[in-house]
Amino acid sequence: MIVKRLQRTASHLTLFDLLGTDETALSKAFAYILAKEKDALFTFLRFLGVPTKNTDRNFFATSIEIERSRPEGHTDVEILRPGSFHVIAECKVHKGKIGRQRTQYLTAFEDVANKVMCFITQERDTNKEKRNGIVIRSVSWMDILDVFENARLASNTIVRQFMMYAMRTYKMKSQGEILVQDLSDPIELCRYQKYSLYRRDVTFGSPLYFAPHFTRKAPREIGVGIKYLSRVLGVLTLNPSDISDYRNDLESFSEKPDQANKWEKGVEMDGTSDQASQYTFYFLDEPVELPFPLLKDKSKEKGSGKNWISRMISKNRCVPFAELIRQITLQSRG
Repeated sequence: MIVKRLQRTASHLTLFDLLGTDETALSKAFAYILAKEKDALFTFLRFLGVPTKNTDRNFFATSIEIERSRPEGHTDVEILRPGSFHVIAECKVHKGKIGRQRTQYLTAFEDVANKVMCFITQERDTNKEKRNGIVIRSVSWMDILDVFENARLASNTIVRQFMMYAMRTYKMKSQGEILVQDLSDPIELCRYQKYSLYRRDVTFGSPLYFAPHFTRKAPREIGVGIKYLSRVLGVLTLNPSDISDYRNDLESFSEKPDQANKWEKGVEMDGTSDQASQYTFYFLDEPVELPFPLLKDKSKEKGSGKNWISRMISKNRCVPFAELIRQITLQSRG
């Protein structure tokens, strides 16, 4: 690594750059600014929904630890205020996946009122669930950087250096993805059309938009193809019978009057008798209707459907926004 180049008066690097570029380096840098800057810590805690005030007393009583060794494994970052809150954060970069860690540390929490298991990745993921009193949050690094910026923390020199380090070293950027999934089941069609909801088996990750592909099994009046595009306002994984426990989340997803009531009815519309089942719900904005239905690529040539859809649509098929615009142009020509 070149710390200072020839014919330059100073180094372009910050101390964070010397840590390296793996996920351990980023988690250490993140923990450091939380420990160094009180405003950054409490901004992050509020973002996670931890009810605590930004006071010197609370900051004094809070510990921040990295790479703690526990019987369950080594945690990346732990934030603890005895008797009040305990946050365990696992940090990922690039295409790092979260596997058994989703449940690995659920037995590691202190006996406090507020427990949060937080996974921070480079993928936009607003998923949230609750197990045994522990809130499980999935957020992206971009979300955190946006929160810091909105809280005007970017004017703080050390926080700004961290943000620049994260953006430059890990090439953080928003992912403009559109989730495309087949939709034909009558109940799910009603849930989407009437309540602006999409329900699926438990999954993780959050696209920017959802575009249902209506199949030939859908009612004839609906037709076949992609006719609508809906912005994803939030994602929750839950048992339908627990939806009332997430009222604050629903109200935070949209400022429209009565939208939370509408979503709650949509979650419960087919009953809540199966107490053991959890689903992932996408809470959607009002759909935008496309000028005409977009169809699959029916070509049988090798590579058909690249960046688009063809034949069977996979469980988590996402297409770039630019490709959707390209398909509107291509298919409008007939």
